[in-house]
Amino acid sequence: MITETQSNNLIKKIKTFDTIIIAKHISPDWDAQGSALGLKHIIQDNFSDKSVYVVGAKLNEAANFEDEFTIDETTLNNSLLITVDVANFDRIDYQHKNNVKEIFKIDHHLESDNFTEDKLVDDKAISCTQVISQWAYFNKLKVSKTAAEFLYFGLITDSGRFLYRNTSAETFEVASNLLQENIDITKIYDDLYLKNLVVVKWLNKMFLKAKQVKDYPISYIVIKDKDLRKSSIREEKMKLALSTMSGIKEIDIWFLVYKNKLGELKVSLRSRNFDINSVAIKYNGGGHKLASGCKLTSLKELKLLIEDLKKLINNNI
Repeated sequence: MITETQSNNLIKKIKTFDTIIIAKHISPDWDAQGSALGLKHIIQDNFSDKSVYVVGAKLNEAANFEDEFTIDETTLNNSLLITVDVANFDRIDYQHKNNVKEIFKIDHHLESDNFTEDKLVDDKAISCTQVISQWAYFNKLKVSKTAAEFLYFGLITDSGRFLYRNTSAETFEVASNLLQENIDITKIYDDLYLKNLVVVKWLNKMFLKAKQVKDYPISYIVIKDKDLRKSSIREEKMKLALSTMSGIKEIDIWFLVYKNKLGELKVSLRSRNFDINSVAIKYNGGGHKLASGCKLTSLKELKLLIEDLKKLINNNI
């Protein structure tokens, strides 16, 4: 739960700094991007004298980010960096993060890296956009239609369309507030969930590659280079293969292994009942109890990951 002191502190910091830089986590998802762009518009609409920049990778080319290289060194050294949806300092997607004057953290992950004392963190919130929305409405700030749409993107995706366990009364209250800004939810859902036939056929093909761990409710898909040959599937769509294993009675834990743009072996982990975050941390990752991510040094580590997931189940039956 965010406190009034934390909430007021963020307002104070925004008022203090002329330049504010907003950074997401590496390999951003819709919660990270929605948080960054939603917060940017809220600051610009309520504190019009501020220069606000969103930096780092984009999920889609339509996202209008400022070029981080336009920030000169003097401005950078006197700026406030606000991180959104980032649990660990190393995961901040900004190469100049060590050169800013101060850092403020807005997040909803379990605290694992206390990289700043200035923070707005609620690990019970379903999304970072929920935290930002609650802060904005608590302080009676203007939330434009544009800001609300960005925030709704994060709320919808991190809650799994309000299906995930951490979805709460507060989540629906935030959704109600955002809907009152006349957002176009049909367009948002279409942007998120409408897929072309090529993608659907590819996802079906990936589901047929899913492997089931013998005697355990664990399934996984490993996407290899050959699965992407002669395909226009990008990382954003590639990760949709994870959802093909959800909602299946015989599967309690499911995960996707894929290579990102940097050539790293990434793992997206999901569970209905088990605390997979405890396993993800062991593999240089983390996140939430039922939704986490981590990295493997090679596919040889896959067996070790599976063994740890089996132990997790054995210890909780």
